[in-house]
Amino acid sequence: MQSAILVIAFLLGLSIGSFINAWSFRYKTGRSILSASSCFSCGKKLSWIELVPVLSFAFLRRKCRSCKSPISCQYPLVELITGLVFVFIAYKSGFPTTYYLLLTTNFIFWSILIAISVYDSRTTIIPNGAAYFAAALGFLSPALFGRANELFSLEHLIAGPLLALPLAGFWFFSRGRWMGLGDAKLELGIGWFLGLSLGLSGLLSAFWLGALVGIGLIIASRIARRFSFSMKSELPFGPFLALGAFVAWFFEFDITSFFSFYV
Repeated sequence: MQSAILVIAFLLGLSIGSFINAWSFRYKTGRSILSASSCFSCGKKLSWIELVPVLSFAFLRRKCRSCKSPISCQYPLVELITGLVFVFIAYKSGFPTTYYLLLTTNFIFWSILIAISVYDSRTTIIPNGAAYFAAALGFLSPALFGRANELFSLEHLIAGPLLALPLAGFWFFSRGRWMGLGDAKLELGIGWFLGLSLGLSGLLSAFWLGALVGIGLIIASRIARRFSFSMKSELPFGPFLALGAFVAWFFEFDITSFFSFYV
């Protein structure tokens, strides 16, 4: 039973990942997310065999069947990541998964964060609509998780704004050079969804992960010299906010307990 639930979660994640890919390429292009998929190079409508998550990419050998133009590696990568995230969510929800509203809410919230991360990685822009949707879902999460009495508690109300404030401060004082305002909007939803303690852990994890990746890219650029990356290069922060939040949520990494141990 447990294995079946995880397999279903993975297959569902693959499908949602495919949808996220379509959204990320069509957003702000005037093309409906519900329209039929087609090759970006030749415009040929894709058949069902070309739309199977991950498998089609491997079967087609990363090329369009018609014009042989290369297919972005983003497609299988996002599909696999979303599938694995859904497996982790289902596993953390426990077996049997009786509280389907909790499971569904987690699926939706983390899918939004994956979608934002993918779009931010491509464009260095966090879409307002997606960030506001995540914020609304994060604010309502106590009620959706069966803890409606916490919805208007002081800790819940201040969690989002308090964690978003430092990022908004970076944006304001640097005039957008250090960080975009979209990162603060994203953190608002994360803070409400995770709460103050886990949200702080996720935020700090995002800074640590971002610093490690940035340093790694600088070292790699100097060794390989195939691309240029320096301290002044722009690195999208949305994916790190999402990853840091997921690590804190899944492992229940509460940094405040670490500090209280030494106090």
